[in-house]
Amino acid sequence: MGVSVIQCLDLTLPNWTVKLSLLQNSLTQRKTAHPVTTVQTLSLLLLAAYFVFLAASLRRRGRVIAGPWLFLFRSFFPNWRFYHGFGAQPRLFTRTATGDGHWGGWTMFMPRAPFKLANLVHNPRNNLLLANQNLVDHLSFDVQTLADGRDVRELVTYQMADRLARELIAAQGEPCAQYQFQLRLVPPLQVPTEDMAILTSPMLPAPASPAPAPASAPASGAA
Repeated sequence: MGVSVIQCLDLTLPNWTVKLSLLQNSLTQRKTAHPVTTVQTLSLLLLAAYFVFLAASLRRRGRVIAGPWLFLFRSFFPNWRFYHGFGAQPRLFTRTATGDGHWGGWTMFMPRAPFKLANLVHNPRNNLLLANQNLVDHLSFDVQTLADGRDVRELVTYQMADRLARELIAAQGEPCAQYQFQLRLVPPLQVPTEDMAILTSPMLPAPASPAPAPASAPASGAA
């Protein structure tokens, strides 16, 4: 029995209709899932690129992350040292000498201020003291990681600690001819001693105290 071309088309058209319907459904599903897949793929690519960059940098520079951009990536990793026991605390000490060369004892800087109820709302004094101690912590880290052959006096933290020492001495209100500051790592519950020092400044001349302002002359023609 012969089959005409029109009959063949009638037999094949339903199959193509089903195929087109299935293809349309597949494209709709892909279109819906496409944004999510793109974001996930892009995130994985960026994360992989970061780890490749970090591995290449560590291989080139050693296992210490020292670059300014690499230093910013530390936020990706938790600081597990936070969960360790208390270690030695960096403390700043100052002392002064009189004009005859007699040196006084070392005075330790402790960021403590009297507490008031108003400090719960506005507490600039304690914030300043904590910022000063944070400077001491940064100086301790910079001293311990200082490169060989580099002068510690070139460090910005050293210069800022020198200025902090002058401010602490000036707050005492005692005249002096020279001063000196020292950085110690003090273990908890131990009395600070000089053998704990990791940095001792040279004997520095005391800054000149500002001259008092001259008294204003009385206005002419006063009775």
